[in-house]
Amino acid sequence: MNRDKKHEEKERLMEEVLNKDRSYKMDPKDAVELSFKTKENVEDIADTMKRSDEALDSLKAILEKQQKDLENLGFLNAENQTDMDKLQQELEAEYNIHKEAETVALKEVDAQVFDEIKKEVQTRVVIEEETLQDLVTAFRRPFVMGENKGQAKNVIIVTGPRGSNRHASIAAIARSMYERQIFVSDEVYTIDMSLYQSNSQEQIFLQDLYSVLNGKGSVIVFENFEVGFPSYLRMLDDLACDGKVTLNKRYVLNKGVLVENQTGLVKDAIDSFYAEGKYFIFLTTKGTSSAQDAFGADFLYHVLDVVKFNKLDEERTKKVLDLELEKLKEKAKQNLKLNVQYDDAIRDWLMQHFDKTSGTDSISELMNDFYISISQKVLDQDVPENADCVLKVEEDTPVAMIGAGSVKLSRTKTSQEEIEAINAELNDVVGLDMVKDYIKSLQSHIHMQAIRREQGMKTSDVSKHMIFTGNPGTGKTTIARLISRYMKAIGALTRGQLVEVTRADLVAQYVGQTAPLTMNVIKSALGGVLFIDEAYSLYRGKDDAFGLECIDTIVKAMEDHRDDLIIILAGYRKEMAVFLESNSGLKSRFPNIIDFPDYTGLELRKIAEIQAKSKGYVIADDVKDKLEEYFNKVQSINAAEAGNGRLSRNVVEDAILAQSERIVANKDEPMDVLKLEDFDFTIKVKPPGE
Repeated sequence: MNRDKKHEEKERLMEEVLNKDRSYKMDPKDAVELSFKTKENVEDIADTMKRSDEALDSLKAILEKQQKDLENLGFLNAENQTDMDKLQQELEAEYNIHKEAETVALKEVDAQVFDEIKKEVQTRVVIEEETLQDLVTAFRRPFVMGENKGQAKNVIIVTGPRGSNRHASIAAIARSMYERQIFVSDEVYTIDMSLYQSNSQEQIFLQDLYSVLNGKGSVIVFENFEVGFPSYLRMLDDLACDGKVTLNKRYVLNKGVLVENQTGLVKDAIDSFYAEGKYFIFLTTKGTSSAQDAFGADFLYHVLDVVKFNKLDEERTKKVLDLELEKLKEKAKQNLKLNVQYDDAIRDWLMQHFDKTSGTDSISELMNDFYISISQKVLDQDVPENADCVLKVEEDTPVAMIGAGSVKLSRTKTSQEEIEAINAELNDVVGLDMVKDYIKSLQSHIHMQAIRREQGMKTSDVSKHMIFTGNPGTGKTTIARLISRYMKAIGALTRGQLVEVTRADLVAQYVGQTAPLTMNVIKSALGGVLFIDEAYSLYRGKDDAFGLECIDTIVKAMEDHRDDLIIILAGYRKEMAVFLESNSGLKSRFPNIIDFPDYTGLELRKIAEIQAKSKGYVIADDVKDKLEEYFNKVQSINAAEAGNGRLSRNVVEDAILAQSERIVANKDEPMDVLKLEDFDFTIKVKPPGE
């Protein structure tokens, strides 16, 4: 149906309904007369509007009748159907014909189908009967009540501890519904709200949210909403309560990516997101009160199902182990062509060593370690197809016997080789005995907490954030770098990088830019150590709004990422004491205050010897006492200005330059010895205040 024919059809319909031509024609000579509203005018307007409404109803009825007639005549093929749909949409838009929100019937699925789904899920995951029934009911609800057009299918809160099979159970139901063609996909989307922590991430959040709302999967899981950024939580609240969120900007799609539209009105612009057709599941380890705190009372009013998962008991844990071991057998058979066998000893070892606080997550992680270790054995040696792989426990260590060899199955995040290397470096650090003892005590504590978790006992994780006080050159940065490596080696951090920053890297110059800038720096340090030198400069008084915003952002990030981020603040003792008063949450979050004392003359002499050795030189024996005496004098006058370790480094570098001139003049002299004549013992520092 071309454009001219469609236009003619619309004109004919208007002629039939209104008995006049629809299009408006005006002679330029016609005068336009304006009049004030009178009682008679109001009655005329009301009568006209009433007749218009009746006419539009008639128009709609005629359209529906014509469509049915065309269907009966067999005329309405796919192409004509599309044209008729477009015609109806144009008429509805032009004449403001809108359908009222209504409850629509979903695909008819009887109770028996959901009973089958329930039984099937029980074969795939370990879940309590009552919990499973509540979860199945939550998915069945829209098929009984009907779906409110424009709204999410259902808004569900799922509570329970980590590792209680929440994710697996939701995925199993989605899978079963997909297999019965109730869902078009078995995908379950998960959005972790802790990943979006500032306004600067709005584009990323909107892209992720748009993708899942328009994906084939029917289930969207939102987790860690308790720490979500407020403006993004409001969007979820609107979607859950109203089924729609209106964006504050207009976007267009460019190869599947949302791009902000800068050119005004465009075709197919996106300015709203819709929840229709999706299940919204909000996951929390707390109760429903956490949802009310995050979203509000109106949100809870729209939540029709709350499903509670309980911590795994011993009986259900054994079932999980059996299920995971069978999955391992199938995976090894299919991919590695191995016949895996195991006995009760493996079950007992797993029962004893999995992390009780992480539940099924820890069991799955152990099974993954088993599979990786077996796979590595297959890669390292020529293993024939359908060979036996026997899982055993030897000296409290799980192993796999494959052919004539064996492979250790358990893997650890602790790197003993790296720990030994760091300990060797620590031993080479001059002085700082108290600091060394503290670092080593952390390893013992972390190891003990891991054992307590395996036994199902409560753990008392200590804060690892630190404050280093002391003058410049006392080794604060060196120790921070060793701590970052140490924490990674013992498994307390995932990456172990050290990110060194100052106020200039964290505080912006314009309103609204500091929090995003600070969060970007924090994100770069996740999994490692964020070292903020001269941290007291972040606070320049109560009127320093930018600095206070930076501090507030740091405090929040410490709470949100306490398991995988260590923050070390460094600065002078007096100034750091004032800084800790700038935010009420700082003192409690930095319980580990480590003071770095100024070096003694003897310590600086040892440092000088180490630095000379690292550069390929040795300091002559007759120089050492004079060097120590010189360092003692300088430190007693003004250690802060002298630079401590930097003083030692500068003295050695100056001596190397002087030695070079001496060797050029006398080539018979040894080239690797720094003699007394190479050192300048002039005292250049002044007492404080001069």
